[in-house]
Amino acid sequence: MEKIRNILAETFHICESDITLDIKMKDIDSWDSLTHMEMIANLESELNIEFSANDIMQMTDVTNIEKIVEDKLNGN
Repeated sequence: MEKIRNILAETFHICESDITLDIKMKDIDSWDSLTHMEMIANLESELNIEFSANDIMQMTDVTNIEKIVEDKLNGN
């Protein structure tokens, strides 16, 4: 989802084209616990959704982030 990748790129100060489904937290130097929470806040604000603590803990790679966001947007 392009909107998610745009938010991730802005949060981590990287090019949107560098964000692929196989990118994990350990692959981005700027992705630490602080920017992780900033990413969560940005996603919630921009997409008008809310994550559970369990969701937040699972959002350590782009594939999971997109799946969790899509589930939330679809009312799951």
